[in-house]
Formats: sequence, structure tokens, C-alpha cells
Amino acid sequence: MIMKRMILTSLLMLLGACSTSGGIEQTPGYSYAEAHAAAVAAIEHSAAKAHAWNTADALLEQASAAAAAGDEERAIQLADKARVQAELAAKQADREAEIWEERVLSGN
Repeated sequence: MIMKRMILTSLLMLLGACSTSGGIEQTPGYSYAEAHAAAVAAIEHSAAKAHAWNTADALLEQASAAAAAGDEERAIQLADKARVQAELAAKQADREAEIWEERVLSGN
């Protein structure tokens, strides 16, 4: 029952994040290097929580390939998507820890 609730909570968080905007907003003058650095930092943060999603790594690889091909706009979009995936992974880790504390430590 607890696992079912955690999965449902995670799914709802992900759907809520996906529905908030049709795309990733970019800051004017935002470079691929900045987007890449932000994505790497977010991925490292989620990995430190032992909750990294492999989708973020794959998106970052695609971003690197786009940048190498000279498509900086696409590279930024993909790096931003990788960052968002990593941020969601970290949020999921936090929420699962909260649920575990509520259910296991409280004895419910």
C-alpha cells in the first residue's frame, strides 16, 4: 500500500510539472554552456540523493550532440529538459523520504 501511494504521488508530481508549461522558458542570452552547467549540477544533486533518473543523462547526451552539430538552440532546450528531469528526481527523493518518515517512523 505504501509503495502504491509513493508511486502515485511521484506520478502526480511529474504530471503536474509537465502540465505547468508547454515548453521550457529560456532567459535571453542564456548560453548552452550555462544550460549544460545547470543540468550537470542538477543531475549531481539528484545522484547525491541516490535518485538520479537515467532520462536526464540521455537528454544531456543529446544536448551535447546538438551542440557539437552547431544547433545551440536545440542543445539549450535539451539541456534544460535534462535539468528539469534531474530536479524532478530530487523532488521525488525528498517526497519519498517524507512519506517513509510519516509511515514507518510514526508507526502508521
